[in-house]
Amino acid sequence: MKGIVWLFVLVLLTMPAHAQDADRAMRTDSAYLLGVGGVRTDFSVEFLHRARYSLSGLEGDLLRFGVIDIRIGAGEYAEFQLSGVARDFLSVTKRSKAVIPTIFQGDSTSDYGDLILGAKLKLVGEKGYRPALAFKFAVQLPNASNERGLGADENEFYSSILATKHVGRAQIQGNVGLAILGSAVQANTQTDMITYGLGVIVPLNNRIRLVGEVYGRQGPQRIGNENLARLRAGAQIRAAGLTWSLTGLAGLREFDPGSGICMGVVYEFQAFHKNRGPVTVKPKKQGDK
Repeated sequence: MKGIVWLFVLVLLTMPAHAQDADRAMRTDSAYLLGVGGVRTDFSVEFLHRARYSLSGLEGDLLRFGVIDIRIGAGEYAEFQLSGVARDFLSVTKRSKAVIPTIFQGDSTSDYGDLILGAKLKLVGEKGYRPALAFKFAVQLPNASNERGLGADENEFYSSILATKHVGRAQIQGNVGLAILGSAVQANTQTDMITYGLGVIVPLNNRIRLVGEVYGRQGPQRIGNENLARLRAGAQIRAAGLTWSLTGLAGLREFDPGSGICMGVVYEFQAFHKNRGPVTVKPKKQGDK
């Protein structure tokens, strides 16, 4: 089943691109939706130094190959989203006492990343002093296994309100929401956390934009569901019909990575067009030519 899902993802990524927008290089989501039939794919590679996993007690350098985000404009007021990681590779540099024991041998491990299915619904558009608003909800499926040390084998649910406002040339994006996280160590237990994000996009010209954001989650501190906060900043460049991004990352909490770097590329194409209503042809009157 996992292979079929990732085959579908790779097929989408090989389709031709015509235009693009680089907002997906940010984790703080925009309140704007894709047009009907629009498809946007974001493919990136991340390297995270001192990544930590509290359940397995592992710490090391994490290479995330194929960090994929796919967005499909399903209608004037709805957008479908699919995201995940094709493969995570962890080079273990330190081991602490494991809450859930692992089964792999050696100083490295790898696994699929968790798959996230979500949707975004338009609430209101940007007008005057009012920002554009949207509602987003998503479910994270436990593809990454705890036996490999990189997953929790728990479903997670997310919902949030998205806001986007233009101030001069800059675009400001804000997210606030709720995460419901299952516990891998306590049966019939969940952790409710507040999620947040604040980002800004500043265009220097038609080809280069600077981006920056801070995002994370805050709530009851439990093993496997720790508080997180990350700072990301970088640039996006449009070239060769694509949008390329390079961003750096800094972890602000104990269980965040110490630092990291992300390189990505964005494609966008029109998969289908809005259906038009039937055309009524009036019959010709007698004498009409």
